[in-house]
Amino acid sequence: MSDSVAKRSQASAAMVASAAKGRALMGGSDAMRQAGETYLPKFPSESLEAYRARKDSSWLFNGYRKTVRDMTGRVFDKPVELGEEAPAAVKRWVENIDMEGRDLSTFARQVFEDAMAGPGISFIMVDAPQRDGDVTRAQAEAGGMRPYFVHLRVEDILGWKTATVNNATVLSQVRIMEEIKEPDPDDEFAEIATEQVRVLDRSEGGVQTRIYRKVKSKWLEVPEMASTSQLSEITIIPFYANRAGFFTGAPLLDDLSDVNIAHWQSQSDQRNILHFARVPILFAAGMTTEEGPLVISSGAATTATDANAKLEWVEHTGKAIDAGRQDLKDLEFQMETHGLQLLVVKGQQSATGEALDAAKETSTLSMTADQLKDALEQAMDWLGKYGGQTFEPSVTVNKDFGVHMMGAQELTAMLTAVNTGNMSRETFLREMARRGMIRSDIDVEDEIERIEAEGNVMEDAE
Repeated sequence: MSDSVAKRSQASAAMVASAAKGRALMGGSDAMRQAGETYLPKFPSESLEAYRARKDSSWLFNGYRKTVRDMTGRVFDKPVELGEEAPAAVKRWVENIDMEGRDLSTFARQVFEDAMAGPGISFIMVDAPQRDGDVTRAQAEAGGMRPYFVHLRVEDILGWKTATVNNATVLSQVRIMEEIKEPDPDDEFAEIATEQVRVLDRSEGGVQTRIYRKVKSKWLEVPEMASTSQLSEITIIPFYANRAGFFTGAPLLDDLSDVNIAHWQSQSDQRNILHFARVPILFAAGMTTEEGPLVISSGAATTATDANAKLEWVEHTGKAIDAGRQDLKDLEFQMETHGLQLLVVKGQQSATGEALDAAKETSTLSMTADQLKDALEQAMDWLGKYGGQTFEPSVTVNKDFGVHMMGAQELTAMLTAVNTGNMSRETFLREMARRGMIRSDIDVEDEIERIEAEGNVMEDAE
């Protein structure tokens, strides 16, 4: 068998390379130091020892990671919710959607952050264990043999092929790099990690799965692990934070990553010059080496035969330090304009200006949240089909990023509308919940019934 089964395609390699900057920045100072000269070039004539000292003393002002997590936090300020029409079995499954303890919202958050953090794309695979023999639905669920989600990163996808079916572009083949861990037969406390390639092929009889493992430097198929899916399509859906093409993405925050790396380099220069500027140099004039070495101490003195000899401390003027400090401030401001809002304090502006800023900030984020909704609904559809649960999936992803609590005037106006019959109580309560004035998970219908019941009690008391 050719080793090309484990070879990364050109398109996949390009996405992995484009994600590298974001991945390093998300790893913080340690990851940037490990990247070495990739993001912190060594100066000409700088010794390796001096470079390592400069690199190890540098730290990252991580505006990139802050922005990614802030944008993700806005979307997931409210949990992802599955529609009420979902079957009871599916509602149970989403409480542990990946069979690793994560619910649907927690799983979706990781997928969203992964795409935002580097490649602009992430993937959800719907999988299900192979059933042997006649197994009922109840037996399968009792034994954990039910469908689940798997999160795939761009680094996991080795390559893919497409086909046109009913005038639509679909996946015809996908290769996935996996790592499996098995018990070490020689050590009960150790595990052996093994790489394997999963190949999914679409055919008329269903999706065929082949597994390849490396044996003595050769990738060989493991025939006993082959299987055929009950579905006719490859159940991997991409989530596009920034779509570049079918099954491909591009970094959404590429400009921000470049500015943050420039800040990393400038900050390293600043720390380096501060180190030297803080240590003054003792300059001796008119003294010879025959007069012996100088000893700098509060309990020692030195002499010189030359009447014009002198000692003085030479210190840095500080102009370069001020220039470096200003450069860092400029870069921080540029990071703010590329999406970072919480790290740099803004000046006062009008309410209209703030509203316009919010609209610009949330428009791209809103569209990205829509993309996540579409991906999750497709994945939920496959989940239902794998588990024999046919329904029209509906998923709610939060897009109320600019919503704030109502002011006194707004609240008074809405109460007046309710009292004059121009707004229903249900609409009023739902808007209160959306604005965070009351619990978001409140049952509006139950609340209305309680209000009416309390009103009847008051009337009877009178």
